[in-house]
Amino acid sequence: MVRTIPYENITFTEHSVGFVHEPNGRGTLGIVWTCLTVIVLNTWTVLHVNIPPSHWRSWHMYLHKLKWASVTVLIPEGILAIAFTQWRHARNTIPKMRRFVPAWTLHHGFYAEMGGFKVVDETTGQQYTFRTPQLHWLAQSGLISLPEITNKDIRDKSKASRLAKTLACLQSAQFLVSSLARVVQNLPLTTLEIGTLPFIGCTWLTYYFWWAKAVDMETSTIIYAPSISKDDLRRLAEATCFAKKSGSWYRPAVKEIHSRGWDFYWFEKSTDMKTLSIVRGNKLVPSELYDFVKHSEAETRVASWYLPSVSEFLASEWDNVNDTVLVLAGWFFNGLHLAAWNSQFPTQVESLL
Repeated sequence: MVRTIPYENITFTEHSVGFVHEPNGRGTLGIVWTCLTVIVLNTWTVLHVNIPPSHWRSWHMYLHKLKWASVTVLIPEGILAIAFTQWRHARNTIPKMRRFVPAWTLHHGFYAEMGGFKVVDETTGQQYTFRTPQLHWLAQSGLISLPEITNKDIRDKSKASRLAKTLACLQSAQFLVSSLARVVQNLPLTTLEIGTLPFIGCTWLTYYFWWAKAVDMETSTIIYAPSISKDDLRRLAEATCFAKKSGSWYRPAVKEIHSRGWDFYWFEKSTDMKTLSIVRGNKLVPSELYDFVKHSEAETRVASWYLPSVSEFLASEWDNVNDTVLVLAGWFFNGLHLAAWNSQFPTQVESLL
């Protein structure tokens, strides 16, 4: 239907139309928006950070997640390796921990790995952030009794949104299908789209490994121990923290710069989001225990016992399998970028980069 409307010597033509399709073709803003949407959704929903210190407020947690979101965008293969390591350790805890908690599952393993159990010495009042190797040794030694916690109890504390994860995966799947369709039709992909594809692969694998891990959990379970002596702590460090030996990956820093060693900076020191200052964990360790573990891999791990939360960077255990997965994840993510090897770039500098 078409009719004209006279208005101050101007004639308008009014069309009554139905659904109008988007114009054919792709624009720069559309491509950038689609890629950024995929990256942002996957980055924010894939994060399963550990339980924060009890004194943190919501904005502390938000800044913490923002920091890890930045790390995920820059090195998604690193986050994939961390997720695999946590999943593997959580799965390996099931047979040995069922001796003390028959209902122990993968959810319990993740809960312990993310700092879900805090042990308080009733004699001294000292609180320790122990993970599965330490909890198992303490329970086996009769120093603590592990509480019965069900999967429902853990899920009730978690703020996981499977709907958000599903929407992010659907958005990624739609992007992946449209990209593959262009490849099948011999149509070009932009370098931004090619860079987004391996990002999707890494985040999907990370989703798989972290699917059973709680999200944005803020509270821990307190376990009271009648007494944990200094000798108990030394034996615990020797049994679970390589106090007398080092793992295959460990390379000690030069003693003169040991307190500022690069690997120790990342693994041992965490940031107090309230004061934006570095927390030096080894300064919290009693001198008798510190002298026993200093200048060894155990220094880092024992220092983590006295911190209010578990660092995502510090795995409770590490071996050659974790080394292999870290290398393979890097090959996977960076190798897929080779698909853009023959692409045309605006400048020679961008081509070399």
